[in-house]
Amino acid sequence: MKSLTVTEPRKTCDTPIHRRAFLEYLCRENIRAICLRHRRFPRLSLLQDMFLQVMVWGACIEKRNSMCLLEECHSCKGGRLCIGHGKGGEKVDAIISYRNKPCNTRKELFGMIEEYKPLIVIDLGLVASHLGRELRSLRVQVGAALGVIRRYLWDRHLLLSSARPGVIEWLRAFMGRALFDYSELPGDEAAYLRGANKIIVLDPSAEKPLTSNEALNADAFIIGGIIDILPRPGATRRLDLRGLGEPRKITLRGSIHGVPSRLPQITEIVLRARYETCDVEEAVRRVMSPRDARLRAFIELMKWSRGRRKQAPLALYYELREWLPISLRDFVRAARMAKLEVEELEGAQQRPNSSQEHPR
Repeated sequence: MKSLTVTEPRKTCDTPIHRRAFLEYLCRENIRAICLRHRRFPRLSLLQDMFLQVMVWGACIEKRNSMCLLEECHSCKGGRLCIGHGKGGEKVDAIISYRNKPCNTRKELFGMIEEYKPLIVIDLGLVASHLGRELRSLRVQVGAALGVIRRYLWDRHLLLSSARPGVIEWLRAFMGRALFDYSELPGDEAAYLRGANKIIVLDPSAEKPLTSNEALNADAFIIGGIIDILPRPGATRRLDLRGLGEPRKITLRGSIHGVPSRLPQITEIVLRARYETCDVEEAVRRVMSPRDARLRAFIELMKWSRGRRKQAPLALYYELREWLPISLRDFVRAARMAKLEVEELEGAQQRPNSSQEHPR
């Protein structure tokens, strides 16, 4: 009798609520093809670009026949919706318009989007402890985090908490038109009052790592608005939180070394894990910069050599490359940082694709 192999069910990544609501709205209006004349976010999908133009910039959906080059299609109840851009030879039912006329599109969509989960909460409780350079970096990173959120969700999913008087105005002067939420309350309390029950506090000094299941199901992720040009060990624990969240750290193979630590990168790891990879470690690998990978390779080489070896075999590079997005050049630089020489380097440089980075 043959033995049966039971496979684990495959994880399914989440679908943003606003995307389902937007498609439902367009199909309910009997729109099967729509045109976006001008793009504000060229790197995003047409559907996401269109949604942001409606909700953030106040554009309207105007029903009128036009010609457009259709580029992407989405399934919805009752059929399929296609979205085009620019000028082309295919007929569409509606266009995105900025004409000054009464428009209920935004109001109706607000009514259809019942909740804003997950919330990305940046707690600004320690903003007063930052120096001038750190303050400038903090403002840039908060703006960049909003840009990351707009790839997957939209502005209302960003909550700035522990915001003292003047801080929000200081941020708005840099971020321009943005519809983020804010509160003077601590991050976990502010998230809880907005309907978040499963709250994760991202803290590099936490005891437990963030699991993929938590990334897929959490209602809110709290990130400390802390820019540590000078090291501040345990700074996240100094935030005045109410104990409503579970502390978790983002790790790669059990270690925080090399894991990106800037606000936009942490935001991207969480959202990639939820909407693209369904796996936290894979999201970390995709977000890591060459500098992050080089730092992690240095740590791994130091652990391997323990100060007793002077040469690193090339096989170690291929072993690391199985799980670390590192190029041969960066591996050599990491080895030199660890005071190691790489064996068989000349032969490896002649191999095709040996110096290319790990596929992202």
